[in-house]
Order: sequence, then C-alpha cells, then structure tokens
Amino acid sequence: MNKEEAKLKVIEKGGVIRDAISNDLWYIVTNNPDVKSRNFKKARDLGVTFIDELEFLKMLK
Repeated sequence: MNKEEAKLKVIEKGGVIRDAISNDLWYIVTNNPDVKSRNFKKARDLGVTFIDELEFLKMLK
C-alpha cells in the first residue's frame, strides 16, 4: 500500500491525517523510528506513538 492509499484508508475509518507534527498527533507510521530527523525528535518529545506498518494494518481492521 502506498502513502496515498494509506491516507484514504485512515479517512474511510474516520481518522484524520496531519501533515505537521503537533500536540494533537497520536501516531506516526514508520518502519524506522530511530531516524534522527527534526520531525521525529519533535514527535518523540511530544509523546507521539510510533507504530510500524503491521500495527497500522491491524488498526485498519
């Protein structure tokens, strides 16, 4: 599933897509949570939960 398909699935299930890291972000889907990017650091500091693709797919069921 590509990124656009994943976004559509989330919206179909009533979820909301965020394009920016903010206080109201609950999850980041990534297969590499150890990336040293500024956005990942900010998300970790805000307590956002990192999930991998398998966890994401389980949530869609």
